[in-house]
Amino acid sequence: MSAFVELFCGLGGVSESVRQFNCVHSDERALNVIRAVDINRDCAAVHEHNFGLAVDCRSLESMNLHEITATHPHQTWWLSPPCQPYCRRGRGQPQRDRRCDAIQAITRFLARSDTLPSVVILENVPEFASSQDAADLRKALGQREYATWSGDLCPTQFGVPNLRRRHYLIARRDAGEVASPRIAAPTRQWNFPIASILDEDAQTAPELWVDRAIVDSYRTSMDIVDPDDVSARAACFGSGYGKSIIRSGSYLRRGDRVRRFSPTEVARLLGFSPQFRFPDRIGVRRRWKMLGNSVSVFVVRAVLESASPAVARSAGPR
Repeated sequence: MSAFVELFCGLGGVSESVRQFNCVHSDERALNVIRAVDINRDCAAVHEHNFGLAVDCRSLESMNLHEITATHPHQTWWLSPPCQPYCRRGRGQPQRDRRCDAIQAITRFLARSDTLPSVVILENVPEFASSQDAADLRKALGQREYATWSGDLCPTQFGVPNLRRRHYLIARRDAGEVASPRIAAPTRQWNFPIASILDEDAQTAPELWVDRAIVDSYRTSMDIVDPDDVSARAACFGSGYGKSIIRSGSYLRRGDRVRRFSPTEVARLLGFSPQFRFPDRIGVRRRWKMLGNSVSVFVVRAVLESASPAVARSAGPR
C-alpha cells in the first residue's frame, strides 16, 4: 500500500474517497492514509470519528514538513488549502491573506527540500489557477522535475446532479505524462436522481423549513429544485449554507413549501457513504459549513484513479 498524506483534511472528504477507492482496488494500488493535518479541531473530531486516525491539529506553516516526509520514503500528498482568499465571495486579495501562508510554506518546501513526496495532488476553486500562489507552486514543481496535469472538473461531468466546479492539479516525479481524469460520456440522464438521496426524516426537522415570507422575498434568486424532476441538479453547497439565503446552495420544493437540504442529503450528493457519520455534538449549521468546505468524493475518486498508477509505482525502489 502506498503512503497517503491528507493536508488541510477538513472532515475527511479525501479519506472517504480513499476508503471507497480501496474497496475496488487490489493491495497493489491501495492507499494508506498515514497522516492527516488540519487546524480546525471540530473537523478533526469528525475525521477521527469516521476514520480512526488522530488528526494533527496544527497550522501547516508552523510545522517542519520534514516530519512528514521522514516517516515514509514514498508518499502522496493531497492539498486542499483554504479557498476563500481566491474565490469570488472571499476577499480576493490572497497576497494579503494569512490563510495563504500554509500553501506558500508547502511551495517553499517543495522547492528546497531534499526529501519530496512522489505525488502531489491539489484541489481548490477555479480562481486559484490564475493566482500567484498557483504560479509559484507550478514553478516549484517544474524545477523539481514533476510532470503535471491540471484542469477544472465538476461532478456533473461524472453524471452527478450537483454543480461543484473545482481546479485540480496532479504532479508526479516518475517518468511520463500525467493522464487527465476519465470523464463520463455525456448523457441526458444523471447516474441517480436527486429524489434518491432524500432523507424522509428531514421532513420533520423544523430547522430545515424556510419561512414562507423569506421564500416570497427571495424566490427569484433562490435555486429551488423539484426532486421529482429527473433532470434536476443542485447548485454548489458552500460553507454559508443555512446562513446565507442565496448563492450558497439549493433548496427543495416539497408540496407548497420549501426546505433546505439536510446535512445527510448534502453528504450523499457529495458522494459520502452511509457509514459516514457526524458526532452527535456537531450541530446542523456546523455540519453544513464543514460539508461546504469539503470535496466531491465522486470527482476525487476519478482524480485518484488518474494519479494511482504513479502511486503504485512510487511504492517500489527509485
